[in-house]
Amino acid sequence: MPQFEKPPKYIYLTSLGESAKEFHHEVAAYVREHPETKLAFQPGTFQIKLGAEELKDVYAVTEIFFCNKEEAQIILKTKEEDVKKLMEGIRALGPKTVVVTDGPNGSNILDDTGAWHVPMYPDPAPPVSRTGAGDATASTTVSFIHLGVPVGEALLRGMINAASVVQGVGAQTKLLTRAEIEDWYAKRPADFQAAQL
Repeated sequence: MPQFEKPPKYIYLTSLGESAKEFHHEVAAYVREHPETKLAFQPGTFQIKLGAEELKDVYAVTEIFFCNKEEAQIILKTKEEDVKKLMEGIRALGPKTVVVTDGPNGSNILDDTGAWHVPMYPDPAPPVSRTGAGDATASTTVSFIHLGVPVGEALLRGMINAASVVQGVGAQTKLLTRAEIEDWYAKRPADFQAAQL
């Protein structure tokens, strides 16, 4: 772990290769020792393959967890189709807030206030590249939760940033600023709402 001058508010842990296996435990130990630092965890292929048991210390200290529906099924070793049950299963591993995305079916979020489903934001034009959409959703959702926005509304904003990112090439080209996200949010279609599950 880097020697931070002061503990960061969040650490975002995502795809790491096999050579970084032990680093996961360093991150978990750091977050345990610094409760003012929250962990956002979006496991990659290797981390999912490692299994929840191998990374139980990471799951235990995770504030916000992100994966897609198929990944949730692999993590939980289940064929369960009900997204709410999948989120509850992931939450039982430790994460306080769980997001499970479901491709064109939208995304879902669960915390101690309940569970919500959020539709895809309508594409302003045909997508150019899907690269970065998941990271835009995750980073934006984390940012707005940190700002105190209710989880369903934070996820709506994450979906807006993802809809923008897919309009360009690369993960950062079309990222929106906070003001731009709020502008899109203010002009969103009437049916672009978080619905309780």
